[in-house]
Amino acid sequence: MVRKILLLFFLLLLFVAGNSQRSYRFKCEITLKAKSKSGEFQYTKGVVHYDLRNKKLLFNITFPQKEFYVSEDTLIYKYQDNKLLSVQNNPIKPEFSIFQFILNNDLSDFGLKNSSFSISNIEKSNGLIITKWAPPAIANFPIGNILISTKDKRLQSVLIYNKKGELLSRQIYKDYSMINGVGIPSEILSVSYFGNSKSYQIMKITNPLVNEQGNDSDYDFKIEEHKK
Repeated sequence: MVRKILLLFFLLLLFVAGNSQRSYRFKCEITLKAKSKSGEFQYTKGVVHYDLRNKKLLFNITFPQKEFYVSEDTLIYKYQDNKLLSVQNNPIKPEFSIFQFILNNDLSDFGLKNSSFSISNIEKSNGLIITKWAPPAIANFPIGNILISTKDKRLQSVLIYNKKGELLSRQIYKDYSMINGVGIPSEILSVSYFGNSKSYQIMKITNPLVNEQGNDSDYDFKIEEHKK
């Protein structure tokens, strides 16, 4: 399940570069309700910690069972009862996550302004600014155009297409709050398209906290000390 969370949040490996800002820590509670292509529902609840200085993304899953995940560099470490159960490769690093975008105030353009994507068109419709981002001219690049809709400089939706112009993913961002000058959506709806089938996810972010003081161990899990 945590891999689905990561896939929802992560995109554009090697094509996004973050900027250092005064906001550096993010904590929130998350609930994820997902409907698979087969129609099965899954429900996950937990707490996320991220410190962009440590570049470790920590998932403390409390439901349906207690599990702990650490995403660092290109690996995901899975723990249960303080025991390391598995290590999996993950091609997408924590610094390319939505949490990094939130802390850097890059969420309004989905981090694309610091990527190798380029703006190809801008339109205004019903109070929205719709920006089309064209992919880099790289052979076999897996993603086509990306359409970003914003209102009052807040991200409203993201449409991701493949090179054939087929819709791969639709995301909707709702109900923002402002904390320390950082805009944080409280709900993200995502639909992924697989030919004639779809999968749905609703992510809710509650009790967000920016720049928490203390509790350093919650943000910097020492993997080397817990490998055995």
